[in-house]
Formats: sequence, C-alpha cells, structure tokens
Amino acid sequence: MKKIYQITLTIYILTILYIGFTHFQYTLFISVILLAPLLFVKNKLYQTEYLIYVYLTQVLGTSCQFYNFPYYDKCMHFLSGAIFVILAYFTLKNHIPEKKYLYLMMNCVEMAIAFLWEVFEYSGLILFNYDASRHYTTGVHDTMQDMIFSFIAGLIISYVIYKYPSYIDSLYKSPQDNPPVISQQSHI
Repeated sequence: MKKIYQITLTIYILTILYIGFTHFQYTLFISVILLAPLLFVKNKLYQTEYLIYVYLTQVLGTSCQFYNFPYYDKCMHFLSGAIFVILAYFTLKNHIPEKKYLYLMMNCVEMAIAFLWEVFEYSGLILFNYDASRHYTTGVHDTMQDMIFSFIAGLIISYVIYKYPSYIDSLYKSPQDNPPVISQQSHI
C-alpha cells in the first residue's frame, strides 16, 4: 500500500508542476493546499483514497478542465457518495450499534456532505465567477443530478457494506490493528 501511495503522490505532484509551468492557474494553489490533510492521516489506504479523489476532482477536474467532458462531473459525484458512505461507516459503526440506524445515518452524512459540496460549488460562482454548478446553463438541474448520483452511490455502497461488512472491514485494516501474537506454547 505504501508503494501505491508513493506513486499516487508522485503523479499528483508532477501533474501540478506540469500545469504550473505550462499554464499557471489559481486552482494550483488549492491543489497544493489540499495536500495538507495528508499530514494528519496515518492510514496509507485513507491517504491514497484521498489523494486519488483530490487528484481526480481538483487537479484533473478543475485545473485540467476535465469537468468540460460529458459526465465527468457525474462520475465524481458518484465517487464522492461512495467514499463518504465508507468514511461514515467507519466513523459511526462503533457508536451506533443498531444496524438500521447506522445505515440511515451513513446515508444522512453522505447527503449532508453532498449538499455542502453543492454550496461550495455555488460559492465558487459567487466569489470567483467559476461556474462549477453550471448555474447559467443548467442551474438547479445540475445540482439535483449531482446529489442524486451521490445518493445512488451511497445506497449501493451501503448495501455492499450491509451484505459484506467483514470484507469492507478487512480492506481498511492497518497492520497496527492486528499486532503479532506471541505463542504461549512450550517447547520440549
């Protein structure tokens, strides 16, 4: 996992440098700032997921204008729904013992984040005249589609977590979670 993280981080940094030297944009500052949370997360899988997500949304999506490609925005909202439900699951599973409330809360958290993301996109229009939500052409239609795509991904991943919780848990276990066991057997 450490190797994948290092490769991902290298690609991220090289892309930022390339964009900086070829066609500088203010979005590069945001791309660099978004590396800061990596300092506070120790799990390499979380770091790698975060880095890939920020790379796809901020670096490629905004700086390289991938959001101009049809359905790229929808794919990113779908991906965000999946990621935030997984994060909600690991954050809430030890605090909400009853499964039906856990899955309800996971999807509520995911939808709240989707809403805040849409507010973030709208504030980009107001503050920087960056029309990420395509307010002038599609407006509410784009916002609703984004939230629906995120919601659908959240439901799908919730179902997967419900059916296969041990598999999901095993994907996100770090080596520190399973310390080596010293055998108590006597040797004769």
